Amino acid sequence: MDALPLEIHAHIFEFACIDDGTTARSLALVSRYVREVAAPYLYQSIAISGMEQMSEIVGRLDVIPPHLRRIRHLFLSDWTHSQAKERVVRASEEAQDRYEAEKTLALRILALAAPTLETLAVVVSCPYTGPSVLGSLFSTPLPHLVDLAVHGFYPFPHVPRSVPRLERLHLSGNRNPHGLLQLGALDAACPSLTHLHVSGLVAAISFVEELRAAL
Repeated sequence: MDALPLEIHAHIFEFACIDDGTTARSLALVSRYVREVAAPYLYQSIAISGMEQMSEIVGRLDVIPPHLRRIRHLFLSDWTHSQAKERVVRASEEAQDRYEAEKTLALRILALAAPTLETLAVVVSCPYTGPSVLGSLFSTPLPHLVDLAVHGFYPFPHVPRSVPRLERLHLSGNRNPHGLLQLGALDAACPSLTHLHVSGLVAAISFVEELRAAL
């Protein structure tokens, strides 16, 4: 390892750090040299679920310079897997405050990651905040994004060229997304789109007719 130049080490670390962030964190513990070389890739690929993880990552990202938070691949879920599986939605004031805090954290993460994201998967399980979070996502410029998967009750992408390089889009959570293919809004927002996957449909007769007309 000592015989290789820094640039080669950096390339190796870049290719190695494509999991949920575990590899980058492990490299940071090897030595001071390895930690410094791996620093730009520490947040290259991360998976975040639930309020605690969102709060922790926002605390970290807010205090580091942009060149050290080049997030290329992101999985983001407002609830943990166990919370999403239980599907318990509470209407108490305390619960509403928590949902609002989850939304704020999710939006902050998306804002920090947006300039460099290439692949993104977003799961918004809270019915109170889902449309707002996903609406904000579709209004955020994502200049390098090529692959996007969304699960939650989503509004339609509509901001022209907000995702100019997006090639693959998977939408799930709207049982009948009638209007998605109308008026050219999707084409305007995603001019490079080649693959559209819409799942979770239930009794979506009007969308099926819309899709048939578009083909």
